[in-house]
Amino acid sequence: MNALIRTDYSMNIYLYQIARNADTGFMALPREGSDGREDWGDYAAIRAYFMNEAVDEEALYGFVPADFVQKTGLGAEQIAAFVDQNPDKDAYLFFPFTRDAACFLNVFEEGEFRHPGLQQLAQDYLEAVGLSLDLREFVTDFRAVAHTGYVVAKPVFWKTWFDLAEKVFELAESGNDALAARLNAPSAGAGAPQATMKSLLTERIASLVLALDQQLRIAVFDHAKLPLSDLSLLAYQDQLSELDGMKRDYLATGDIACIDKFLALRNSILQFSKQEKATAAESAAESAVESAAPQTVAGGHDAELVYGCITHVELPIRFPDFVTPIYLGESQAEGRLNLRELAPQWVPYHPIVGGMVGNFALRNHILKNYPNVKRIGVCMYRKFISRDRISGVPAEDNWMMDVVSNKDLAQRTFDSMLDPGSSTLLVGKTCGFLADGQSAGYLKHYARAHHVEDMLRFAAEAVELGVLHSNEVELFFDERVFFMGGVELGVFPADFWLKSIADIEAVAWACVQRYQVKREGYQSRAWAFCAERLGSYLLLRYLRSICGGDNFEQFMGQLNLITQGDQTLYVPSN
Repeated sequence: MNALIRTDYSMNIYLYQIARNADTGFMALPREGSDGREDWGDYAAIRAYFMNEAVDEEALYGFVPADFVQKTGLGAEQIAAFVDQNPDKDAYLFFPFTRDAACFLNVFEEGEFRHPGLQQLAQDYLEAVGLSLDLREFVTDFRAVAHTGYVVAKPVFWKTWFDLAEKVFELAESGNDALAARLNAPSAGAGAPQATMKSLLTERIASLVLALDQQLRIAVFDHAKLPLSDLSLLAYQDQLSELDGMKRDYLATGDIACIDKFLALRNSILQFSKQEKATAAESAAESAVESAAPQTVAGGHDAELVYGCITHVELPIRFPDFVTPIYLGESQAEGRLNLRELAPQWVPYHPIVGGMVGNFALRNHILKNYPNVKRIGVCMYRKFISRDRISGVPAEDNWMMDVVSNKDLAQRTFDSMLDPGSSTLLVGKTCGFLADGQSAGYLKHYARAHHVEDMLRFAAEAVELGVLHSNEVELFFDERVFFMGGVELGVFPADFWLKSIADIEAVAWACVQRYQVKREGYQSRAWAFCAERLGSYLLLRYLRSICGGDNFEQFMGQLNLITQGDQTLYVPSN
């Protein structure tokens, strides 16, 4: 069992992941073991554990959610390393939602922002159990902001948390009054139709315990080392630490002027977020008027699948109607979806970042016009992923791709070739790199094929921005499995793709601003080569998190190259 980790200080850590198949280093704690009480969310599994298991008073326990690694970029080894670096603490926090932690007075105000009625419900719960605390005046900084799934702590924390959470359980299960009804009700907030108010409340009780128990010794993982949850955070990332500092000053001095400054700054940030949401909602409302029926492909704002094609030339053939072309370079024209309108800041950098800038433009287009999309497909003007092998003829000099002649791509045939069906994830097959005739990792191969300093700079910026954890750099450099195109070819779950493209964009933007790199010919697309490798690594990390290893053949289709006539030679584009 991997869940038991012994640190250098001989402290035991029991790490459980509430999932049927846990990531490496965690022990699975499935919800099924809690009588399938989905209405209680992750609390049901944790409750079943504490009801049935004895605990070691000096050990640490964590119960992380299924997407913990994806949200934090941290695995079990990184958690243990942080514990070793900060010994003798009672609780360790790994909360990845930096904006939420900084911009709200407490987790209940944050809950109200997303789930209307939650703050008053929490207040009524506190009164029902005899706790005198006005949540309108309750202030917490990074040292006490967490949800249950992002805390690793000793039983001294968990026992208090469990006692308070059990009171929620009793009120919801045995009560037949208005409070019980409100606890059992589903959230009315967007994006959480399955979450009940009681489950949202129990996870926030963790912050209550951290703030009120002044004897707890707490270590907080540096928010700056965690992945960005959204590229828009770059616009005010530095201000988030300022907000936390204002709350700390208030807690230390009681000076209400600190809160006045805090509210003024945080309101400007939250207003920015509201404007983004309002723009998306307005676009969706316009679409509802234009189209009476939701569409399942990229033809309307209610699309379940948006499929983009990135091109810097006129499309060599007619693509299916469900494909949305994104035009770059000289192919941009009035009436088209162009880079210069969707992501104008990237126009000067197209030559060095390559077709990846089209993905940045596609992401902006989706965020504005398709807020409810579930799947995102991406192809290039001459490369695409199909579910099945089509021609069976490998391209010369690149056996990973099959050539498909433009003569054979009649419109109806191409529709079926490109249609992913019901697949939520469809990628090409993997390959590896060779250097000096032997298997090589990303860095060694890059050093042979390109300018190694570019890869080193790109990786350094990824660490600085939290896209890669410092402990992942060696794994990234030595990775032997490679997806051609990274996240630029295939069909992906929308949340994963949007987050990955935002992370890659943040790193690429930092590089083009900091380094004046100029290369000639094929080597001119320096950051494109780096972005492809980072995209491949992010995709591998995601696949391994859901498959528990490298057994992801079920998601593999076939990478195809559209050629002219009988041509079979693959020639890289400039």
